[in-house]
Amino acid sequence: MPPYAFFHNKYMPLEKAKISVLTHAMHYGTAVFEGIRGNWDAQKKQFYLFRLPEHFDRLLNGCRMLKMELPYSVKQMMDITVKLVQESGFKEDVYIRPIAFKSADRVGVRLHDIDNDFAIVVITLPAYLDADKGVRCCISSWRRHNDSQ
Repeated sequence: MPPYAFFHNKYMPLEKAKISVLTHAMHYGTAVFEGIRGNWDAQKKQFYLFRLPEHFDRLLNGCRMLKMELPYSVKQMMDITVKLVQESGFKEDVYIRPIAFKSADRVGVRLHDIDNDFAIVVITLPAYLDADKGVRCCISSWRRHNDSQ
């Protein structure tokens, strides 16, 4: 089953969700994104999505800074996300990437009178670290010095 995206106000296979190389966000960094973990519980056969309201509140705050108005409320973005995760068919932990961006094919430094778009993708994302090796860390010399007193 291919990964899916929510893009141009509809659900579609990820391979069809494309933007132009002239997209404003590509040239000026005029985008706001979040990274949301979704954990699959095999026993209960359901996902647990981490702090969706907080992620989407933060995304909308970033949108305001870039003068982007999205046609979605936090609740609507949460509903879109839940449906997208369900449609994905994954039965393992996922990574959810919502992104709002200035979508016009326009070169020119400005934030006004430029179209906005919103997309969400859901993908599987393996662990960053090899679970067999663990993590090595050290205590700073300041900490060691103060612990010895």
